[in-house]
Amino acid sequence: MNKPHYTPFSPPLHPSSGSALGTITKLQAMPENKGLQGNITPDALKLVELFALQELSCDCLTKKEQRTNKKGNKYDTYVHRVNYCLRQRVDALKLVSVRYNQKREKAHYDNVQRCGSVWTCPFCARKISEGRRQDLKSAVDNWQRRGGYVYLVTVTNRHHKGDNLPDLLKGQSKAKQKLWEKRKVKDMMKSLGYSGRITATEVTYGNHGWHPHYHILMFFDHQINTQGLQTFLALEWQIACVKAGMKEPSLENGVDVKKGKRLTDYVAKWGLEDEMTKGHTKKGKEGGLTPFDLLRQSVDNPHYSHLFRQFADAFKGKQQLHWTRGLKKLLAVSDRTDEELAEETEKESIEIKEIANPIWRLVLQYKIRGEYLNACKADHVEGGINKKVENLVMEYALKEHERLKRKQ
Repeated sequence: MNKPHYTPFSPPLHPSSGSALGTITKLQAMPENKGLQGNITPDALKLVELFALQELSCDCLTKKEQRTNKKGNKYDTYVHRVNYCLRQRVDALKLVSVRYNQKREKAHYDNVQRCGSVWTCPFCARKISEGRRQDLKSAVDNWQRRGGYVYLVTVTNRHHKGDNLPDLLKGQSKAKQKLWEKRKVKDMMKSLGYSGRITATEVTYGNHGWHPHYHILMFFDHQINTQGLQTFLALEWQIACVKAGMKEPSLENGVDVKKGKRLTDYVAKWGLEDEMTKGHTKKGKEGGLTPFDLLRQSVDNPHYSHLFRQFADAFKGKQQLHWTRGLKKLLAVSDRTDEELAEETEKESIEIKEIANPIWRLVLQYKIRGEYLNACKADHVEGGINKKVENLVMEYALKEHERLKRKQ
């Protein structure tokens, strides 16, 4: 059987497919200067690194499932939509284009799908998490202006290396439900002037394996004794974990209650995903690795790819934040889905370039979406005097030509 003959006009290769260049960067140092002459700016570097991180996510998450369309025809599709994010067109009849926001000095692709995954896609994670951070900040600010008080409660349980992540998540969720449904807890919260809570689910991986935990913002109408709340919740959480079949957490480490600067720092920093683009030395707290740390290190250690797949499968479809019923309305916070946040476009941007389909396929095949976007921005800002887009496309068209010659 003859092998397929790929050209710049052929369908794009999936990120896991072989290409002439392979992975564009190991995210350990400066990426290759692919057609971008001169010093690369920090913003341009960050963009290239984000695309490289997304490519790594696609390389890890290659599992497919079979579905049936409206006509009854079966087809295979990737389980994790990150494989299509910023890659597949929204409208197949229109070209992919580049838009530029003069005020923010940012360029972005238009008419490309967004996966809306806060767990597996660095681009959607940054956008969704920033939106969620703003929601948290608005909630806290609005409540405090009304004279209310907010406390940060961290809840965890014992875990050991080898524990199954889905089992840990299921057990913790069951224990959390038992905690808040307990009449003793409900009565105590009512007596303290409790008005609701926001729960964030987070996970790291360390020497003791997976460490899923909850960060909870609790809203009260008056100031409370933090040590008293911590002691009460620690005991009730311990009981709830045992009833849910989980390992019993210690009274000292199962629950932590904070206010003041710790709370302010948490709300200010939560959701900012800039740490994704830092090097392999970036770690979670106390030596734990965040999921995107695992992804970065998967370049050098395939075991981390396996761990990231475990994480992605376990968290698929889960909410990053959960608000108790009626709290958003009480705190005057808008209700937006992850998909809506991910798909928000730059309203003040202008179109600066349409990308012909053959060129877009070349960009995808050689994994240069970041470089191409940076070149488009540079040409727009500089008036095209350096012809960076033209030079970049020519460079990779020649690479493809040489690759095909070698195959003959």
